[in-house]
Amino acid sequence: MLDLLVTVAGSISLAFYLAVAVVLPSGIVFLFVNLIGTLLRLAIDPVVAAIPESVRAGPLAPFGRFIRGATTRGIGIVLFLALVGLSTSGISDAVVQDGFLQLLITFTAIQDIVATWMTGRVLNDLLVQVQPARTESAVASFSLLQIQVTNHLFDTFKPGVTNLAFRWTLAAFEVGVVAVYVVFEPLRAARRRLASVIAPAQRETVISEESLERQAELIAQALAKATPAAAAPVAPAAPRVQWGRPGLARAPAAPLTPTAPTAIPSLRVAVVTWDGELAAEMERQLDAAGFSPVVLRSVAEAFASRVWPQIVFIDARHLQWLSPDRLPLLVRARLLAVTRDEVRVPRGWQLDTHAVESGADALLELLRRRDARRKGSAREGGA
Repeated sequence: MLDLLVTVAGSISLAFYLAVAVVLPSGIVFLFVNLIGTLLRLAIDPVVAAIPESVRAGPLAPFGRFIRGATTRGIGIVLFLALVGLSTSGISDAVVQDGFLQLLITFTAIQDIVATWMTGRVLNDLLVQVQPARTESAVASFSLLQIQVTNHLFDTFKPGVTNLAFRWTLAAFEVGVVAVYVVFEPLRAARRRLASVIAPAQRETVISEESLERQAELIAQALAKATPAAAAPVAPAAPRVQWGRPGLARAPAAPLTPTAPTAIPSLRVAVVTWDGELAAEMERQLDAAGFSPVVLRSVAEAFASRVWPQIVFIDARHLQWLSPDRLPLLVRARLLAVTRDEVRVPRGWQLDTHAVESGADALLELLRRRDARRKGSAREGGA
């Protein structure tokens, strides 16, 4: 039992030695190489950006990031070795080789320091002591290493126990501490994960603008099969003239005045925005054009009922949460984007746009052109 425990503790001691003597210095070197690579990318990226797009989109385009990283790291390693060689032997033809040799000497010195601190022996003597005999397996090196560590700590602290008891206690302590973090903690994480799968915790539902717009896409797709048919325009009936009997006053007939030439009749209009100022300005412009718009907060509200608005003025900022490929054509045909100086329609959208700064006259002209284009498309379809 003691031999098995000492062997496991020896593997833990070896892992600790490698982490302090090898991994930590290598990480510092890697940090400096990454710093040099970052400085190189600051100079390379403008050069790459100046290359024409047709050249950058060639066969090597999918591997561009990997090639750039490998190139900068390779140059960074060479420059780091050159700096080390320059600081030790000065300018020479073999400055990179001198830097590499000096780096190996430094790593060996660090391992000597760590080996002396752990076992009381330099690296070369330690390697001789932990060599197993010819009849022993390679696993015996773990036990020999743990014995060296235990003997050094026993001679240093001189505890009031025997060497055998100290060896057992130290090995049990190492194995116990590692078992807590390597075995017990992963088991706890797995138990928490399993508990969350079996009984997921209730989370507070947060409704955001993005979630509302995602719901708008789903609602629009669900209603695409139930699109209301366009109602045929009904000509207004002529008012009946009521003649009064003698002695009775006759009510005046309704004036036979045509619709105002500035308005486009039979259009239901909605404005989708979360911006109160933009909503008020669009209401003012649409009122001046002869409409009575309804202000909504999402596209989902605009297309939630079975009677859709004919035109939906949507804030261009809402379009970033919508995908033109996922919305039905009948929904996209009713959208009209409202832009500002600092707000533009995202890439991929092809919508009529109205700059809110242009005023009510530009809005009315846009609606006239849109209505004329719709009527022309209807005549071509009938023909």
